[in-house]
Amino acid sequence: MTSIDFQILGVGAWGPNFQNWSELSAILNGEKLEGHGIKGPKPEVIPANERRRAPLPVRLAVESSWQAVNDAGLDPAELPCVFVSGIGDTQLTDYMCTVLAADNKALSPTKFHNSVHNAAAGYWTISTGCTQAANSVAGFQESVSLAMMEALIQCQAEQRPLLISFYDAPSSEVLCELLKSDVSFAASIVIAPPSYSAARPDFSAQIRQHELKQQENRWPDLDAHQTLQSGYAKNPSAKILPLLKLLTLVESIGSDVIELPLSQQTSLRITLAQSA
Repeated sequence: MTSIDFQILGVGAWGPNFQNWSELSAILNGEKLEGHGIKGPKPEVIPANERRRAPLPVRLAVESSWQAVNDAGLDPAELPCVFVSGIGDTQLTDYMCTVLAADNKALSPTKFHNSVHNAAAGYWTISTGCTQAANSVAGFQESVSLAMMEALIQCQAEQRPLLISFYDAPSSEVLCELLKSDVSFAASIVIAPPSYSAARPDFSAQIRQHELKQQENRWPDLDAHQTLQSGYAKNPSAKILPLLKLLTLVESIGSDVIELPLSQQTSLRITLAQSA
């Protein structure tokens, strides 16, 4: 497959131990990790009445998206977007199944409309006045790599910047055997065609086919604090961390490479271009 070159213009992030990309990048570079003791973000871009009703996954996605777009210095109303969650809002899925299995099957209208997988994209586009294409992706543990592939193809085809938001909240108790995530994580990036900004490094992505005899297509190791390691292992959206770690290497001499699994036999290989 021909390589797709791209840049990352802006980054946003939120987790229990970081509230923005500056804090997360410092942790990825070995600085001390400290807990903020915050239950969840309160994105100011969502109007107050709607924000009070917004579930945690939505607030995670919108907060990190707002940070990334501001970091990129772009108008959110003009950006196509891809929102990515492993299996969506498991707390609301649990709630709806519980109510529908009971005698009184009256669902909360608010919780029902928040339960759809494109809820985060809906809150974002309405709050920012965005009328560009907005896709919502779920791919369980491969959500990050599958969404990156979709977004990169769209970015190349349209030759314009695009927002990607990765977010997952802790799993509901009843679904924890399926998804063992016990920590919130959100990260958003704004990507653009190569050489869009002279101040940003170029990356190159390519789909690679592995030998059929290979038994396991593993995610790359992450050299980071144990708390981040745990989130990386359990939270589908935290699988973006190797790419964010790669982004912190822009001052390094030479190039570096990561491979994000797409399936047992394929992976998305991303290379950081050599620093000037």
